[in-house]
Amino acid sequence: MKTKLIMTVLISLLITSCNNTNDINVGVGKGLEMYLTQIPYSTNPGSNYISMNLDTVALLAEPMLRYKDILSYDTLSHKFTLAISHDSLNIGATRMSGRMFIVTIDKKPIYCGFKWSVISSIPCNWVFIEEPYESLDHLKDNEIVMSFSNQYPDPRNDKRIIDLLKMDKKIK
Repeated sequence: MKTKLIMTVLISLLITSCNNTNDINVGVGKGLEMYLTQIPYSTNPGSNYISMNLDTVALLAEPMLRYKDILSYDTLSHKFTLAISHDSLNIGATRMSGRMFIVTIDKKPIYCGFKWSVISSIPCNWVFIEEPYESLDHLKDNEIVMSFSNQYPDPRNDKRIIDLLKMDKKIK
């Protein structure tokens, strides 16, 4: 009788622990993610990326940043605090004109940006993540900042992104 009771309790605990309400944090293609493009596009100073049809840009199968790896987002500084090191984002080498990535929600493109070398002599004219360089950016190992430099409307605080992050208590 005691054995049955213990087994019932253990099975119940196992079932309830598997029923995680934050399933959006687990699967690839769920929540806010950042993907590299299949073709390594660079920035073009004359391009208006706000009007670009991002649905036509082929993405790599695996995101460089998964939703489960985002701990928080500061809407004022546009700093992400991650559960992983920024070095593990696997963006790869950047050219002088950067390397494109796409920010998605549930794999639907929201906006594009570029990984940018912090020591580049050319400024980025859109959303960009500077390559981490501790003595210049003063970021912790698990932080990245989405910077923006353009006269067009800033896409970083898109309502869909903010609503999702607020719902999951990831806004600072």
